[in-house]
Amino acid sequence: MKRLLAAPLVLAAVIFSAPAYAQDASDEATALREIIQNELPPRTKELADRLVQITGTARLFDTLLPNIADEAKNSFIRANPQMQLGIIAVVDQVAVELVSRRPELDRYLARVWASGFTDDEMQVLIEFYSSETGQKFAQTHGQLLAVQTAAAEEWAKSVAADLDQRVREELRTAAEADQRALEGDVAGPAQEEAPQQ
Repeated sequence: MKRLLAAPLVLAAVIFSAPAYAQDASDEATALREIIQNELPPRTKELADRLVQITGTARLFDTLLPNIADEAKNSFIRANPQMQLGIIAVVDQVAVELVSRRPELDRYLARVWASGFTDDEMQVLIEFYSSETGQKFAQTHGQLLAVQTAAAEEWAKSVAADLDQRVREELRTAAEADQRALEGDVAGPAQEEAPQQ
């Protein structure tokens, strides 16, 4: 089977943001299900579990359950505003009970790592992340990614503004040229007829 490195959040974004890619999204969802349901050989599991911990991958998803609980509160409160306090208490209670499912996510993440790398490659990654530079990268890569994303968004805004301005100028120039050509066509026959009179 072709090795896949799939990130569940990226996959979710593809599935829900682009209906035109429904078939691709369906294929990716199937591939993801295969990845997260496949049991790993003991050595592979040990390496992948170590990578989840040492890379800080698990920490990136620590806010998932609290965010899910907040969304549930908002949804239930919108439907039943008069029950707000009761809803908050019940959602908090159920969310605390669901914390026990957190290791399940770590197993899924480990299987994603194992789907993208061989055992030897995972060992090399573990050696890197065990180094001082690797530990620094693990601690800062989330922040670096956020800053890079913000920088890319700023660049995109600048390019979009430049594109918008330049397209407007080009279209205005083309419209003015068309207008001059029309005026020339109108004026041309009138000038030709004048000498004949």
